[in-house]
Amino acid sequence: MTYAWADAILEVDLSRGKTERSRLGLESYQGFIGGKGINIKLFWDRVPPEVEPFSPDNLLIFTAGALNGTAAPSANRTTISYKSPLSKLFSSSSLGGFWAPELKHAGYDSVVVSGKSPRPVYLWINDDHVELRDASRLWGKDILETQRLIREELKNERVQVLCIGVAGENRNTAASIQHGIVNCAGRSGAGAVMGDKNLKAVAVYGTKDVSVARPAELIQLRDSVLERSGPQRDWWRKYHVTGGFSQAFVDWGVFGNVHRMPEGVGFENMEAAHADFAGRHLVREPACYNCPFKCHALLSVPDVGVVGVKCTGWWSFMLACKIPDIAFSLKCYDRCVKYGLDHLSTANRVAFAIDLYQNGILTKEDTDGLHLEYGNRELALVLVEKMARREGIGDVLADGVYEAARRIGRGAERYTSHIKKLEIKFHTYYNTYLAFTTAISDRADTPCAGSAQMSPVGMRWDMEPHQYIKEGWWLFPEEWERYLYLDHAVDYEGIAEVAAYGEDVKTLSDLTGICWNAAGFVPFVAIKPNTHVRLLSAATGMDIDQAEAFKLARKTRALIQAYNSRLGLRRRDDTVPEKFFQKEVVGYQKEKGLVRLDHGKFDEQLDRYYRLKGWSRDAIPTGEALDGLGLGYVRHDLEDRGIL
Repeated sequence: MTYAWADAILEVDLSRGKTERSRLGLESYQGFIGGKGINIKLFWDRVPPEVEPFSPDNLLIFTAGALNGTAAPSANRTTISYKSPLSKLFSSSSLGGFWAPELKHAGYDSVVVSGKSPRPVYLWINDDHVELRDASRLWGKDILETQRLIREELKNERVQVLCIGVAGENRNTAASIQHGIVNCAGRSGAGAVMGDKNLKAVAVYGTKDVSVARPAELIQLRDSVLERSGPQRDWWRKYHVTGGFSQAFVDWGVFGNVHRMPEGVGFENMEAAHADFAGRHLVREPACYNCPFKCHALLSVPDVGVVGVKCTGWWSFMLACKIPDIAFSLKCYDRCVKYGLDHLSTANRVAFAIDLYQNGILTKEDTDGLHLEYGNRELALVLVEKMARREGIGDVLADGVYEAARRIGRGAERYTSHIKKLEIKFHTYYNTYLAFTTAISDRADTPCAGSAQMSPVGMRWDMEPHQYIKEGWWLFPEEWERYLYLDHAVDYEGIAEVAAYGEDVKTLSDLTGICWNAAGFVPFVAIKPNTHVRLLSAATGMDIDQAEAFKLARKTRALIQAYNSRLGLRRRDDTVPEKFFQKEVVGYQKEKGLVRLDHGKFDEQLDRYYRLKGWSRDAIPTGEALDGLGLGYVRHDLEDRGIL
């Protein structure tokens, strides 16, 4: 008997309009656990590297973590994997909410979608009853309306829905897959792949139990996590719900061509403004399935209505457009949610377009007569809509800054801010550690748990480092305590070691479905690695310790790297834009000034990171490392292709 896992995959062939149930087998589950691990295993086995992102043969895989649907706290993440139309690499996006636990209760671990439907459809999963339904009347509807109409049609308000908006239908490479009002799988074009397949939504409702191996032990572990959760919950509320705008954001490059905010624009008191806005407009703080942390905020925003937001959604458009107005930023963010757009990539593209216009590379002939300028509220909303609908200049921007610059020419490449073709987050260069971990990520995004823990220069700590260690909140080995005292705006010591370790923690979260906010992102970690592994063991019955769990995490990461190596990914791609080595953009403490990234020190840490992972200097997993992870068949494939 398999515990925790449903031991069932729902295969959906949209070209034939067929669905069937299959099994993966206990050996595969124990080798890859769930989430991203199962997805890359299926991808390696079924999708040759020659398959294009917008091909019927590209898979779109939705997989629950191994702990979804159990009593494990914060185990609610869905991992969605595909070949990205933006980066052209294997990529995954993750979202919280209630969808993955519902899928487990319906009796499935994964939904594997292949082919392309000749007409718009949505998938309806109701325990053992599965069908593809006509979605013609849903095509063109926004995210919230789509979910409402599906629930009305199915006459069930408890149905959990993943869906795309207009941006996904139009294959915008920033298109997201949305769930509820705030949960989003964005950043690398998941919604575009779903739209290309003419799949509007996946709705699921389940009534089955999820069996666990040792329920009493699981409940005891759950209770111990809940006892530790208070400081983490308070920290998140203090810095991301009722406050949290950092003045550091205005001191260094934000979006576009990396420009500090000019004096007098009005960002001087944004921390107080954020707290005041939240105090006046906060409706409630919802949480995802079985999670004590309540990291979302529902706000009643003037002239918009109720907006659900977390973290960077508060600020992205303020910084991209140089407009110190939270209501404006949330209005843009809400528009992105309804159209099904990743707000970070979209805000970056808005700033990119304005930069090009301000520097004479774009003219009114290129912009449909629009005058692109910072500080213009209506312009931002117009550009968001044009991108979602692929109209005029929006059609160019919809393919991302890398492709847009190539298409525009005239030196536009100098104004892009991307890594592996994916637009950067505006806080990528908070310090050298975040820059480094973003560069090495398999999807050009900060990949490492503990990113906040390793950034004392970039976070506001509630206690001194030694007290932090003493009270047991430190995520990393105790002998690494000295790293806490370094200024990671300028220091490089330990970056490779901590990045490799943090990546193991983050990948383990991707496999189990436990949100990495709980398992390592914030300073007060409620689910430390040892507890995380014990939760996995109690639920599945696997006799496993932390070292073995981390080995499975590295196995998943190595398989992803090997797959992308077949697509041409190399060391040259594990970097940040050259301008960040030329301009002073890194740093938090204003009185210390800003610094440049250092090529030599960055490369030294890259070499160390590759050695720790068992990869060559060109970022390819070595045969010895692959054999040691039980991936001998991968080694043979890379040798046959002349890569190893």
